[in-house]
Amino acid sequence: MSVTVELCAAVVTGFEKVAAKEITEKLPVISCEWNRGNARFSLDLKKVPDTLKLRSVDNLYVVFYENSIEGLTTMNREEALKTIQKQISFCNWKLAIDAYQLARDKEINGGSERIVEQMRQFMEQKVNCQVTEQSPKFRVTCRRCGEKEIHKFSSMDAASKFGAEINNAFGWKCSVKQFDIEVVLRIEKDNITVMMALNEESLFKRNICSYGPTTMRSTICFCMLHLADIKPGDIVIDSMCGGGSIPIEGANAWKHAHFLGGDNHEMAMERCKQNWSANSCSARSNCDFFTWDATKLPLRDNSVDALVTDLPFGKKIGSRMDNRLLYPMLLEEWKRVIRKGGRLVVMSHDKRSLENSLLKDRSSWHIKASHTVNMGGLLCLCLCLINTKSI
Repeated sequence: MSVTVELCAAVVTGFEKVAAKEITEKLPVISCEWNRGNARFSLDLKKVPDTLKLRSVDNLYVVFYENSIEGLTTMNREEALKTIQKQISFCNWKLAIDAYQLARDKEINGGSERIVEQMRQFMEQKVNCQVTEQSPKFRVTCRRCGEKEIHKFSSMDAASKFGAEINNAFGWKCSVKQFDIEVVLRIEKDNITVMMALNEESLFKRNICSYGPTTMRSTICFCMLHLADIKPGDIVIDSMCGGGSIPIEGANAWKHAHFLGGDNHEMAMERCKQNWSANSCSARSNCDFFTWDATKLPLRDNSVDALVTDLPFGKKIGSRMDNRLLYPMLLEEWKRVIRKGGRLVVMSHDKRSLENSLLKDRSSWHIKASHTVNMGGLLCLCLCLINTKSI
């Protein structure tokens, strides 16, 4: 009999719809819904390893307990923490460990059956499990959402108490920095959700070995590329590619399209070569890098199907004054090289300069999608535009 598991995918705020679309396109999900900063979906337990292939997702968690505790916000500190501690007995630890073992492809100290037996002894006989050399290391992280002041306890209080109970029940060793298992408590008002991390390392940590001052997460690159609706045979460019994050992610995710990246900085080109060489797919020939001026591209008219790039924000590189002059020049050049009906996906924190530049030539660009994206605390505008120029 098949077992259904619910997973929570942490995604970059602003790209939740994109992540939900990728999930439904690539996985046989039973249900999928998104909320701010995450997408939650259900599927067969056996399909859990496939979820680690998702490219829009930063981290993945199995949800193994969720409940509303009446009066949690009004309880005093000691009462609230004791109540949170008691929830350990209601958690579906078997499901969590089974999902974890499938994702990590390794067994946890006797497997899920042993975990279930340890919990039974802990609850019925009040037997504390002893720590052994084989005991896995773990940590508990508590994330409180919404108005945190309504609780009489801190996130650290909740994590500490819940972690102590796990230690008593299973004999796992607590380790904040080096751990095998991460248990996440999510508390919002009276609602508690308990999750377990499935990925060992954040999924956005891929492709790049040589970082520049504005290197983008691979998951953000994928989401921008996904908006460009790339088809087999398409020519896709990033005219200001920096260390090559966008073209390299594209070459990995869309193997039957060709990606070009370019920049006018010698160090950027060196980073591109290092990053592309470090990828296992670099033996393929669907990604190339060039030194060029983004305002005078060495490309023929109407030769590009899609252009995906992050513009200078005017923060680490350039200035807002520079952007007012640069953005219109870039748009004019992009209009030339992108074929009619081709796609342009751009990201910028300098929303005013971008919007004003588009207004100057509004007849040439149709906005297909608009996303407000959280980039390291900066709220940025990501637009997907269709080239509607008159030939």
